[in-house]
Amino acid sequence: MSPSGIHVNKSVVLLILAITVGIIVFNNYKYFSTFLMKKNTDVEMTKISQAVLDKAKTLDVETHKIKVKIKDGQSVEIVYRDILPKLGGRDILFLHGQAFSSEDWEKTNTLAIFSALGYQPVAVDLPEGKSTKSQKVDVGDRGLFLEKLITALDLRTPVIVSPSMSGSYSLPFLFMDPVNVSKRSAGFIPIAPVQTESYSQEKYKSLNIPTAIVYGENDKSIGPASTTNLKNLPDHELHMIKGAGHAAWKDKPEEFHLILYKFLLKKTK
Repeated sequence: MSPSGIHVNKSVVLLILAITVGIIVFNNYKYFSTFLMKKNTDVEMTKISQAVLDKAKTLDVETHKIKVKIKDGQSVEIVYRDILPKLGGRDILFLHGQAFSSEDWEKTNTLAIFSALGYQPVAVDLPEGKSTKSQKVDVGDRGLFLEKLITALDLRTPVIVSPSMSGSYSLPFLFMDPVNVSKRSAGFIPIAPVQTESYSQEKYKSLNIPTAIVYGENDKSIGPASTTNLKNLPDHELHMIKGAGHAAWKDKPEEFHLILYKFLLKKTK
C-alpha cells in the first residue's frame, strides 16, 4: 500500500505514460518529423522555380566563334554558345560527347535555365565529334588546349560539366596541377567520361575538387567503370538518374538540371 492507502501498479502507470506520449507524438507528428528530418537542408529541398523556367523561355542563346592557339603556332576556330549580357555569376563550361555538340545544351534549355538562375553558362564545340561545328584538327595535348580555351573565353575558375568523350579534355586539364586545382576549376560534373582508367587511385585522391558524379541507370557502356574510378575523388557526391542511358543529361534534362543546381548552391560561391 502507498502512504495514501492506494495501491500503485507500476505496469499500469508505465502503460498510461506510454499511451500519453504516443498521443502527444501523433498529434505533433509534423513537428517531430521536421525536427528528425533536419538533414534535409534548404539546399536539398530546393527546386527550380516556375518563375525561373518562365524567364528562361525569354532568353536567346547566341552563337560565336573564337580562335584558340594550339601547337606550332597554329590556331583552331572554336564555336561556342552563351547568353548575353553576362551578369557576373559563376562561370559554367559545358563540354560534350562524341555524338553531340554545344547545340544540344541549347536544345535541352540548359543554357537558358542556368542563365536565368544567375550563372554564366558557356557551351563549346570541341574540335572533335561528328556534330561539332568547330574546326576538326589535332590539338595535341588536350588538357593544355582546354586551358587555352578557358583563357580565350575569359572564364574564371569555371565549373566544368564533362560528358563522355570530353573526359579526354577535362581530366588531363584537372590533373595538370592537382595541388592548385581550385584555382583552375570551382567544380567538376563528370557524366560517364572516357579515360578515367588512365589515372591511379592515388592520383584521384590527390585531386581535391568538389565533384558531382552523374550516370544513367541504364548506361551499360562507359558509365559503370568511370563511376568506379571517379569515386576515388575525395570530395564527391554520386547521382544515378533513373531511366537514363549513357547521355543521362539529355535523356532526363530536368533531373540533371536539379542535380547541377543543388551542387552549385552547396559547393560553389
